[in-house]
Amino acid sequence: MISRFVIILICLLPIMAGLAGAILPASGWFAPLGRYHFSLEPVFLFLDQPAIWTSIWLSGFTALVATFISYVLAMALLARLYHNGRAGIIFRLIAPLLAVPHITVAVGFLFLLQPSGWLIRLLSPWLTGWERPPDLYLIPDAYGVGLILALIAKELPFLLLMGVSALSQIKVNDHLDHAASLGYRPYSAWLYIITPQLAKRMRLPVMIVLMFSVSVVDMALILAPSLPPPLAPRILDWFYDADLNNQFIAAVGAVVQLGLALICCVIWISSAYATGQFIRHLTYHGKRGYMPSVLVKGCRKTLFIIAILPCLISVMGLISVIIWGFANIWRFPAVLPDQWGVRAWINTADMMFVAGFNSVMIAGISALASVIIAIIWFEQSATRYHSHMEKWLYLPLLLPQASFLFGLQIFLIWLRLDGLYITLIWVHMLFVFPYVMLTLGPIWRRFDRHYTDIAATLGASKIRQLFRIKLPILLTPIMTAFAIGFSVSCALYLPTIFASNGRMITLTTEAVTLASGASRQALGVASIMQMILPLVVFLLCDAVIRWRFGRFRHFRA
Repeated sequence: MISRFVIILICLLPIMAGLAGAILPASGWFAPLGRYHFSLEPVFLFLDQPAIWTSIWLSGFTALVATFISYVLAMALLARLYHNGRAGIIFRLIAPLLAVPHITVAVGFLFLLQPSGWLIRLLSPWLTGWERPPDLYLIPDAYGVGLILALIAKELPFLLLMGVSALSQIKVNDHLDHAASLGYRPYSAWLYIITPQLAKRMRLPVMIVLMFSVSVVDMALILAPSLPPPLAPRILDWFYDADLNNQFIAAVGAVVQLGLALICCVIWISSAYATGQFIRHLTYHGKRGYMPSVLVKGCRKTLFIIAILPCLISVMGLISVIIWGFANIWRFPAVLPDQWGVRAWINTADMMFVAGFNSVMIAGISALASVIIAIIWFEQSATRYHSHMEKWLYLPLLLPQASFLFGLQIFLIWLRLDGLYITLIWVHMLFVFPYVMLTLGPIWRRFDRHYTDIAATLGASKIRQLFRIKLPILLTPIMTAFAIGFSVSCALYLPTIFASNGRMITLTTEAVTLASGASRQALGVASIMQMILPLVVFLLCDAVIRWRFGRFRHFRA
């Protein structure tokens, strides 16, 4: 069996190498270019870049605002829907957005909100009077509002999923009953008692969302302003610049990206601590937080509408993506294409086949390997699952991707491992494995061990207990973890281009390339393919679960 130490080493070794490969060039030492002396020249070159502070501010601003709004809306929806019989319906409607890659959501926002987008087509000319696309640019905007909305639409379902998992670990009904006996209204009881416990269990998912938002590249390339862009896209431009001296600037940018992420974490943790102290102060002084029932209902409805709005915009954008994928001719201001067809599919068939095949192979292998390793990890740590070693597995999600992937590629090139399938799968697993652990861990640890104890008394070995009892019972969370890992791998952009050195294409890399100036029909085809692959995997996993447990349907109440 693989030891936990080996698993941690496999996860941390590329990160340590990547950080070293970024810090050394940022300090002036870069052997491939003949620099063997440390200096501050790269730092000064970085600071001399035009509008560099604007790029840094834009990255931090969009990340903090998007994370804050997503977190508040997720907490509000959890409180609103906990005792609502429609909660399951809402979660089922939002959950499919988890399977949609980030770049597809960004393309959907672009197709919906650009001057000739579907939203303006729906309002023209009967309301706006526009017969031609207006000189009105909703996205990209100077403050990254479009990027913030897209991040909210993508991260809100993830936080809701993590919140539901966290609520299952809290005795919510008991706490609410005790609070009601002390005179607290339901919303006050939730705020003072449930929210602090929920926030503590949501700390890791929120940090993951914040780190991703700080360093997002693919969505920023489409929705963020370009003069100047956020810091992460600029790092990518410097890295691939023909002037090799810009490698030093890119290295400094990667280190600054890491520092910016740490600053955002400090701001978030400090704000959360101050908020917690304020709530604790109100609790100690017996504040009940009375509000008129009319105002409470109004706030609930307002928060619900605000929470659903980004997801609704995302769904409308995805519909426009599908329309563009099958549009041969679509003149403005027509709401639907003048001529439908599959011309774009025929023209891009060869490219999409290669990109789709690579995506399926890389995502499938990385997700399957991650699930297997996660099961090994849980089985070896079944008696002490609170081990601090597990926290290190989430480090790839808690660091900006650009901060260590830049240096990691240098080491891969030096070792002549760049552009290999096995290398790309390994790098993808750095990000897929933590998500599999997050999805599978809480359910695996709540498994009723009485089943395996009874099997042990009957002489069953550990392996037999695992394959004949645990795996069949936990098939649903295992398949869910695989599907989520598959969708995570399909959405990875920076890890793909850095590990493959640009020599291996996937649907995500093709979508980003097409978004820079290719036809909308071709971009629509690539985006549809990106939506289809994870969705098919989710449906297949659901079909396997239904087939496996279909024989027990007569036991249902």
